[in-house]
This record gives sequence, structure tokens and C-alpha cells, in this order.
Amino acid sequence: MSIRKALKDAKPVALPFLVGLSVYSLLGACVFYWFGKEDAHLFLNSYHNPYLDIAFKYITHIGHGMVPIVVFHLLLLVRYSWALGFGVSSLFMGFVVQTLKRSVFAGDHRPAMFFPEGGLPVIDGVDLMMNHSFPSGHSATGFCLCLMLAFFARQKWATYFFMVLALLIAFSRVYISQHFIQDTVVGSWIGFILAMLGYIFIVHYAEQNPTSKLNRRLWPS
Repeated sequence: MSIRKALKDAKPVALPFLVGLSVYSLLGACVFYWFGKEDAHLFLNSYHNPYLDIAFKYITHIGHGMVPIVVFHLLLLVRYSWALGFGVSSLFMGFVVQTLKRSVFAGDHRPAMFFPEGGLPVIDGVDLMMNHSFPSGHSATGFCLCLMLAFFARQKWATYFFMVLALLIAFSRVYISQHFIQDTVVGSWIGFILAMLGYIFIVHYAEQNPTSKLNRRLWPS
């Protein structure tokens, strides 16, 4: 298997994601540098309206940990390599995120711990969490899921659609005050990197070996 060829084949899909995530990261870094951790969060939450409240409240659920489980089982019906690539990427992503959250950065608190009651915009139906802030698991899941789906679709419109969706999932965590911007940036990079590895070593391998059993599907045959 040629990693160089895999990267070349991945480029039309991965590059827009890389550019979008890099811009998001740069903007996040600038805001963090100018304002500091807490004031940056207040700045990014300075504009709310009822329509965005509703949109981001639901968009954020796409990054929920149960979504990869559902998607994995659906992909089994389409192609084993897709399910395996996405499943392995998601498992490693979850392991990395939870290890960082609960061991390395266990003392990192979420925005609600830094501001008194009433200090953050209130969105109906959103219960603010307090602990295990860094990194954002929803952001990691969003990027892993969206990048993989873009690889499977292989359509230009789908690439940009899923790239924008991944960014919206990440920013939704800031908008609803479940995470600081740096949590979502690092989480997004974790999801991106793990999805790339899953594509290169599993999905692309199967694409280059048409007779592989990985190209079969569960049902229908």
C-alpha cells in the first residue's frame, strides 16, 4: 500500500476540510490571544438570536457519542470497509478524547464554572455541564463523521457540505457554552487526524483491492 497515493487520492476531499479547519483554528487562536480564555468565550457568545439558538441546539447533537454507533451499523449495509474504517477511527478518537478529558486534563472546567448564574446566554433545553472540558468530544466526532462521509460520497458538493457541517458542530459547542473555543479546535483536529488514518489504512486499501472481502456488504448481497 502506498501512503503517498492514498494521500493524493484523499486530497480533493481532505484539502477543503484542512483549509476550513485551519481557518477556524487561526481565528480561534487570534480571539484567544486577544481576549484570554474567559473573555474570548464572552466575545464569541456576544450575539444570540432565537433562530440560531434553535439551530445550534440541534446541530450540536450530530456530534453526540451515539451517532457513530448508528452510522457504523448503517455503513455495514453499504460496504464493510466503510464501516470498519469509520468504526476504527471512531474508537481511537473516543479513546484519545476520553483519556485527555479524564486523565491528562481532568481539572479543566467548562464555561459554566467560570461565570456566575446568569453570566451566560440561556438556551431553552440546554443543560450546562461543568467538568471535563478539554478537548471537545462532540467536535472530534463531528469532524471524524463528516470527513468520512465526504470520502464515501466523493462529490464536490458533499465535501463542502460536510466541511461546513463539521465546523458548525464544533462552533455549536461554543455557542451553547458547553466548551471554550480551544476545546473545539483541538477536538476537531483529533477527529480530522483519526478520520484520515482510517481512510488511508482501511478504506483506501479496500478501494485499491477490489477483490478484498472488505468490499462486501452485510445486506443485500
